[in-house]
Amino acid sequence: MLTEELKEVTADAHRAAEKKLITVLKKMGTTTDYMNMLNWLYGYYAPMEALIRRFLTPDILPDILRRSRAEYLLWDMNETGLPELPPDICQQLPVIDSYPRALGALYVLEGSTLGGRIIAGMISQELDTLKSLSFFNGYGAETNRMWQSFKEFLNRPFPLIQRREIIAAAEDTFITFKNWIERHELQPQV
Repeated sequence: MLTEELKEVTADAHRAAEKKLITVLKKMGTTTDYMNMLNWLYGYYAPMEALIRRFLTPDILPDILRRSRAEYLLWDMNETGLPELPPDICQQLPVIDSYPRALGALYVLEGSTLGGRIIAGMISQELDTLKSLSFFNGYGAETNRMWQSFKEFLNRPFPLIQRREIIAAAEDTFITFKNWIERHELQPQV
């Protein structure tokens, strides 16, 4: 199955990105830190989703619009009550120039909804709030169903060349996301 191959081949890149994000979360101490993180997450997710939607339209993946999550980052930023930040948009995104590459990138974004609820718990504990967590709460009670539905879509037969493109794009997405986190990593308090 393609999803198993994706998980296996991208495991190292996935772990590296996850480790970087956890490091940032552990250093987060204020709502301002959280607001900054939401802003740079938006700077990655918004352009990625726009690239993906060029190739994955509702006639191909009927629930693609529901799978767009960047607007939840805007909502969460607004919910912090802090002044709006100028957008920090990532310019070093993976190449998404085909249907298979869009699927590979979406595999990473969709997979992140699974760990999002754990991250929401970390943030709510660190900042002592349950507000501003809509992005990390994924699809709520529907998160596992949405993930299973996407996995079924990915596990259809694809020609070998498309499988390779899907896998390469997923790995590139993990790598560019890790690089984006490194660029914004919170510095320890002095």
